[in-house]
Amino acid sequence: NETYRTMELWGAMNFGSRFRVLGFVPVNTIARVNQGISSQKSGLGDVALVGYFKLFNSSSTIKSNKLLVHSLWIGGGVKLPTGKYNPAEKNIDQLQQNTFQLGTGSIDFTFNAMYDIRIMDLGINSNISYKLNTRNKYDYLYGNKFTGNILAYYKFNIRNKITIAPNIGFLYEEAAIDWKDANSMVDASGGYSNMLSTGIELNYKDISLGGNYQSPLSQNLSGNTVKAKDRFMVHVSLSL
Repeated sequence: NETYRTMELWGAMNFGSRFRVLGFVPVNTIARVNQGISSQKSGLGDVALVGYFKLFNSSSTIKSNKLLVHSLWIGGGVKLPTGKYNPAEKNIDQLQQNTFQLGTGSIDFTFNAMYDIRIMDLGINSNISYKLNTRNKYDYLYGNKFTGNILAYYKFNIRNKITIAPNIGFLYEEAAIDWKDANSMVDASGGYSNMLSTGIELNYKDISLGGNYQSPLSQNLSGNTVKAKDRFMVHVSLSL
């Protein structure tokens, strides 16, 4: 039984109207209970840097004088091996996951796209990401991972000061099988999960608060030997 918690400091900076750079510094805590024995790890995770380019951001008036706004961002980034990786955890049999790690020990790359379309206060936001992993120096290769989500939201404006936007949608994740060395697959790895996501976002002046709850709808992880449970996330951000 494993529980994963991440506290993440992140920041973003715009360069002109089309470029945006984001940085992420995570601190991870992993708790495990195995046959009555408890163990835990805490520490710095893998730091990541992502850049985005805005392909377009346009607005137009449609029927009944309703405003249509949509935008598309594409980008890519790199994840550095700053989190501690214990090579002893790699020496597992083929029916165990190598997930009890603060970092992957590898330099990995991400490719991302974000699209948002909104008619007045009703909108849809979608994101896709593909993570390309490399083999670490301990000869372990985590499987590449695809993530995609789509959320519908509605913005409620309160006295033109506070915006509250509840949202609901789906999150899909799929990962390839890990490789323990050049010719040895880890059978208990890879798979997919499809999750229902519900949340809310609140904006007041330069402060943003939000949270979401994710619950599995279907899954097949590690040859159906692992079961993902619910997730919860909260965030706060300040625009300077």
